[in-house]
Amino acid sequence: MKALLYILLFNLSAISFAQDPQLFENTWYLYEVMSTDLGTFYDVSLINPPISPYLDISEDLTFNGEGACNTFSGTYELFPPNELGYMSFTATTNDCGIQQHNWFENEYFSFIAGGFWFSITQDNGGKVLSMSSPLMGYAIFKSYPLSTSDFQKNKFHLYPNPATSELFLSSKNITGNLTIKIFNVAGKLLSNQTLELENQTAIDVSNLTSGMYFLNIEDESGKMEVKKFIKE
Repeated sequence: MKALLYILLFNLSAISFAQDPQLFENTWYLYEVMSTDLGTFYDVSLINPPISPYLDISEDLTFNGEGACNTFSGTYELFPPNELGYMSFTATTNDCGIQQHNWFENEYFSFIAGGFWFSITQDNGGKVLSMSSPLMGYAIFKSYPLSTSDFQKNKFHLYPNPATSELFLSSKNITGNLTIKIFNVAGKLLSNQTLELENQTAIDVSNLTSGMYFLNIEDESGKMEVKKFIKE
């Protein structure tokens, strides 16, 4: 009887693997991640300098990947049909030398080390792996890496987001005076100031109450970009 039960459990596991072999057939490139535990969100295309975080999952449910400068590995447990649970996780702990990269890795590794539900869909470029958990947050991976145009579509990069007292604004290509305006979600202008950007500058948001805001950035040529941020 016990042997029959083991055979039944083995067959159910084999069926669950066969249901979604795409999970193991692709290298998954991270596009965005949000950690409920840490309360922060990252769009990988906005991280400066650019990085290429990825995740590989094998059929035996061992996994490995890379963040900004550190690598990780571990083992998941499959709960049919589409839940992966955490069994083990290890990562290197090098300082990436760029604070935003360190913050990002803290977010990404916190999510990867947890358990989540997953689904695989299709977009115009390839496969899309969506992972989500009420406790850990969510992550979106795709079977193809970010293109150069994805990284260049935004001139300005804003972090950390959410922020507590300061926002850091950076750009690889823009220097000089910037007109910075902060609006609330109702469209009310709360702040209007001129700042000089030399690769990176800090914006004081300590007087704002908790909530969502919009940062209007205008350079000396009159070109404008709007960024959304959250004040904790």
